[in-house]
Amino acid sequence: MIDTDVRKLFILEDSIQVDRHVRVIDNSFIFTNEKGKAISKKQKITNELITHVVTELVGEEALSIINYLKGKKQISEFIIAEELDLEIHLVRNLLYRLLEFNIVSFIRKKDRIKGWYICYWDFNDHMVPYLAEKLRLSKISKLKERLEKEDNNTFYMCRTACVRMPFEKSMEFNFKCPECGNLMHEQDNSRTKEFIVHQLKELESKKKIC
Repeated sequence: MIDTDVRKLFILEDSIQVDRHVRVIDNSFIFTNEKGKAISKKQKITNELITHVVTELVGEEALSIINYLKGKKQISEFIIAEELDLEIHLVRNLLYRLLEFNIVSFIRKKDRIKGWYICYWDFNDHMVPYLAEKLRLSKISKLKERLEKEDNNTFYMCRTACVRMPFEKSMEFNFKCPECGNLMHEQDNSRTKEFIVHQLKELESKKKIC
């Protein structure tokens, strides 16, 4: 049974304050507070969550490898390439990109006949909730930065919306669009700010991990 609480994973570069942590138990997880008390119901590590994390961090091209590794143990990268009909160099590239986020892990074994070392891979499904929570916090941070920028700047656009510039940059172009040459006008960004605030509320509601 896996039961761990790796909080250091949530220490982001911009020093985001974490108000909940993830505890993984087998194929499920719960959110806890700083004292380790559960603050949510147990949730499954679903295919949807796995797809979200892998796509966001590595890309859709890595999903076939993850789907193949589910439920398997110590699978050779050559077997992965053969079963998925992929070039071995592509499989290795994707596996090492997944390894950067600890989504997969490997052990090396020496082939007794050929004499070289072969890597055998596992899917670390217990890492998925941690990474999903880290992604959530990162998105919140970026949205807050964007909202602050929208609050503290005045933006200008032409009628065809070629480019969008803050006041200072627009002045450099004499308020003429560098793409089409038309005059740029001050943009009402209230709807943009409303959209950002809505996204923030959804992510901060703690109802979803992604």
